Amino acid sequence: MVDDFSDKTVIVTGAARGIGRGIAEKLGGAGASVVIADVRETKMRETASELREDGVTVETVSCDVTSKADAERLAERTVDRFGGIDALVNNAGIGSRGSFEELDHEAWQQVLDVNLTGVFNCSKAVVPEMIDQDGGSIVNISSMAGQNISYHGAANYTASKWGVIGLTKHMAWDLGEYDIRVTAVCPGSTLTPLTEAGTSEEERAATTEKIAMDRWASPEDHAAAVAYLVSDASSYVTGTVLEVDGGKQLSVRNEI
Repeated sequence: MVDDFSDKTVIVTGAARGIGRGIAEKLGGAGASVVIADVRETKMRETASELREDGVTVETVSCDVTSKADAERLAERTVDRFGGIDALVNNAGIGSRGSFEELDHEAWQQVLDVNLTGVFNCSKAVVPEMIDQDGGSIVNISSMAGQNISYHGAANYTASKWGVIGLTKHMAWDLGEYDIRVTAVCPGSTLTPLTEAGTSEEERAATTEKIAMDRWASPEDHAAAVAYLVSDASSYVTGTVLEVDGGKQLSVRNEI
C-alpha cells in the first residue's frame, strides 16, 4: 500500500521547508515516524511543531550533511529513538548561479559537498542498519538538471545532480543483494515560497508555457513520487530515475 507507512521510520534531510517538508508531511501523514534533519534549526523546529499539531510523530536532528560525524549521529539518534531506519530521503541541497567563467573553486566545492557528498555521507551512515534489518529504501533527490543542464543554475549544480544519478545507480547495484533499494527523483520546476520570492510573475509564466501539463510542480507532487518509491508497491524497483516535471523535458528536447 502506497498510503500506509504506519510501520516505517523515515529520515528526510533538508526537510525544514520546500520539497523536503512536503515529503515529511506526506509520509508522516500516512503514519510514518519522521526524522527531520536540517542545518536551519529554528525553521526545523517550527516545521516539526506544525507537523506534530497534525498528529505526525516527528523528531528533529540538527545535521550538516557535509559532515561524516553529523551523518553518523543522525543515524544513531534515529535508531535510538525509533529502533531502526526503513527509509532515507536524501533531499538536502543548495543551488548556485552564474556562468562557468564566474564559478570559483570555493563555490564549486561547496555545492558538490552538499549535493553529492551529503548523499554519500548520509547513505553510508544508514546502510549498516539497513543491512542488519534485511533491507530498506534510499531515495535521492536529484533534478532535471541531472538529465540535461540547469538553465537557471551554474555548472556546479548541474554536475552535482548528474553525480547523484550516477551514485544512485551504482549504490543500487552494490546494495541490491541486501534488499536495499536505491532510486532517484528528478524534480522539474517547483513552486516553493523560495522560488516564488526569487522569480517574477513573468518569469514563472514563461516557464509554464514550456510545461506540457501547464503548471509548475508543487512539493506535494514530488512527495507522492517519493511515497511510491519508499512503499512496498515498489518492492522490485531499484536503480530507477523518476522524472517529475510535468513533461517540461519534452519541450526542451524538441528545441534541440
